[in-house]
Amino acid sequence: MTVRVVSYNILVPIYADRREIYSRYRSEFLKADYRWNLIRSQLEQEVHRHENTIICLQELSLTLLPALGLVFRQWNYTLFHHLYGGRHNDCMGIGIAIPTSMKRNSLSIMRIGDFIHSISKPREKQVNLLTSECDMQEQQHDTPDPWESAMARINALICIQVTISNKSIYIGTYHMPCLYKEPGMMLIHSAIVKDLMFHLTGGQDFILAGDFNFDPTDICYKALTEKNYDGYQIPGSSTYEISYRHNAE
Repeated sequence: MTVRVVSYNILVPIYADRREIYSRYRSEFLKADYRWNLIRSQLEQEVHRHENTIICLQELSLTLLPALGLVFRQWNYTLFHHLYGGRHNDCMGIGIAIPTSMKRNSLSIMRIGDFIHSISKPREKQVNLLTSECDMQEQQHDTPDPWESAMARINALICIQVTISNKSIYIGTYHMPCLYKEPGMMLIHSAIVKDLMFHLTGGQDFILAGDFNFDPTDICYKALTEKNYDGYQIPGSSTYEISYRHNAE
């Protein structure tokens, strides 16, 4: 028996209803009620037209979560979710929905920033009173420390283990921070998400789905998907001592 995994970014309503960005569309098409009907219809097709479908979702929101939970229960599905955003983005988060017929063996939810914090130690700085003022002025013009930026992100990884036809498989989902101007930060998250999946699964088969905000030509994509890929170097940190070495596999 096969398992099917689909992934959707359903866009937080507060981000969808922005006429200044989606000016080509009629305003009623951007409203949460109209979009919810389309989202529900699409998910219902995935559930009813295909067996053993697992659904990964990005940009869940406090607004749509109750309705999503209700329809998934009606479809004999269980939704596991984690909302990590704030009021400004309607508590944006991610989730994985699985059929109730599937046995859930384990569930892990990890915030990547928290993991980075656990492997980081602030560097000890030696202050020279004669040069401290000059150093402070230079720091104001420095580029952001990618590890500090990566640590500040609260995006989470969900990993779930299910059994189907006496076979176990892990499914993970993640939503990469949309920070194109900080490629070092995105590379750090890519490497760590990959390594965490290998750690959580103990080397067993897994599928990682989500919205990663990069394309197949990017280094982040290759770092995340290619086995034994070593064509990149994780950026260093001027602020922290990092106890991390990425796994090329």
